Amino acid sequence: MLLLLVGGCATSPVDTPSATTPTQVPYRETFRLGGRLLAEDDQQRFATSFSWDHAPKRSTLTLLSPTGQTLAILTLEASVATLRTPDGERQETDAAALLEPLLGFAPPPLSALTAWIQGHPGPTPDRIERDPTGRLQRVWHSGWIVTFDSWQDARPRRLTIERGAARLVLLLDTWNPES
Repeated sequence: MLLLLVGGCATSPVDTPSATTPTQVPYRETFRLGGRLLAEDDQQRFATSFSWDHAPKRSTLTLLSPTGQTLAILTLEASVATLRTPDGERQETDAAALLEPLLGFAPPPLSALTAWIQGHPGPTPDRIERDPTGRLQRVWHSGWIVTFDSWQDARPRRLTIERGAARLVLLLDTWNPES
C-alpha cells in the first residue's frame, strides 16, 4: 500500500549537520498532518492510515483501520503519554513504550520525527546528505537512517526511516500548518 517506486538521484554529502538551504519551508511547532504508515521488521508488519495534530503543549496521533475505525489514539501532554485502544487505556512517561507493541519496534524520537516530516534534519543529526537541488536526501540520526524518497512542493511526500531490521515508511497525504 505504501510502497512507491523510488527514483535515483545523485547526492552530495554535507558534513555540517546544521546546514540549511533556501528550499526548506519554515519549521512549524503546530501542524496537522494526515497520511499512511507502514511499520515492519523481521517479525511483523503493521499498516494503517493516521492523522497527527501537533502543538507544543499537546500532540495527538490517531491510527485508523482501512474502514476508518479508530485503532488507537496516542496523546502526549506535558510529560505523560496516553494510549487509548479498544482494549483500554495505558499511560507512560515515554510514548515509544506505548507504540512499540503496535509497531513491533521502538519508534524514532518524536523531536526528530517532527522535524523530518517537515523536511528538516532534526536535532543533532550525525550526517546529512542532500540532492543536487539542496533538498534533504538522507539523514543519519542516533542509528536511524532517514531517506527522503519523494517531495511534493517543498515538503516531504514519502520518507523511509530505518534502523537495523526496523523500517517505518510514511506517506504524507495532507499537511496543514496551523498558526
